[in-house]
Amino acid sequence: MALPWFILSTLLLLLLISAVYQRHALKKVSYTRYFSAKTAYEGEQVEMVEEIANNKLLPLPWLRLESSIARGLEFGSQENLGVSSGEIYQNHVSMFFLRSYRHIKRRHQVRCQQRGLFKLESVTMTTGDLFGMSRNSKAFSLQLELLVYPEIIDLYELPLPIHSWLGELPVKRWIIEDPFLTAGTREYSPGDSLASINWKATARTGHMQVHQKDYTADSRLFLCLNVEISDSMWRTVTDKERIELGIRYAATIAEYAVGHGIDTGLLSNGRMDGGGEREPVTANPMGQLEDVLGLLARLNLDRTLPMSRLLELVAEEGHKDNDYLIITCHRGPELELAAEQLRLLGNGVEWLDIPDEGRESA
Repeated sequence: MALPWFILSTLLLLLLISAVYQRHALKKVSYTRYFSAKTAYEGEQVEMVEEIANNKLLPLPWLRLESSIARGLEFGSQENLGVSSGEIYQNHVSMFFLRSYRHIKRRHQVRCQQRGLFKLESVTMTTGDLFGMSRNSKAFSLQLELLVYPEIIDLYELPLPIHSWLGELPVKRWIIEDPFLTAGTREYSPGDSLASINWKATARTGHMQVHQKDYTADSRLFLCLNVEISDSMWRTVTDKERIELGIRYAATIAEYAVGHGIDTGLLSNGRMDGGGEREPVTANPMGQLEDVLGLLARLNLDRTLPMSRLLELVAEEGHKDNDYLIITCHRGPELELAAEQLRLLGNGVEWLDIPDEGRESA
């Protein structure tokens, strides 16, 4: 009789343990995950930190954490971390053993292989008893984001003859007089317009004085990034690597321009990642490089409309005295015509061709 009672009591004990774990295993378990930086550049390395704590007496013999994040981040090999990649997302599985009142912190090395906005919104936690009789799962909400900027390449990797044009941009910023800015008065010189005479200053000094105009600091550059491979392309981008190279060109030029005090905007017939509607990107010139790079990081290679039509819409607004740099894989006749409309309004228009062979031919 001893053996049957022993078996029965063992089964009852296992059922009791299973019931306890089913009811209490995930109580007072806290979890957080964060990156060591909110932003990084393509090719850089950051840390992803996991922290988990079991704030109760009941130990957890095993605990499994599973999450998904878009591809583009490369995780270094590490014990108790499994990574499997799909076409769009990669799955991460972490395993833990948590004793009573135990806190664990793990650091994972992550290399940013691609630009983009990487989000981790939730993680699923699963645990149970040692014998596998009970299993309990819970989803933890996370608002984790990592914004990866495009790589900024060496300025001299840009195709010729864009270097000379870039050198002229800061000069133009100081040689164009702004009729609405006055920096004082000066003596009249031959060739000065009579309309520029300051009569009050002339009467006060007894010499002919004219208004001294200041030079404008409102130089505005628009980077026009075309995601079309050809003028006959429809919505799908067939050569994403070539457009990615164009995005790196745009980031490099934005760094140069903003660094020289030139406000820089972005026009693109792609769309913003996560946007509700398929609208092109039309961002006015900004003075902060991070703002421009943030737009380039979020750019989705999904054509919303022909680039020629986007430039036509800009020309219809009648803006002038801006510089437009068209970064493109092609110069179709409709695109050339739209660029000429901008030029006839008094804007500067230049082209930067994205080569076929990628950076090696730059």
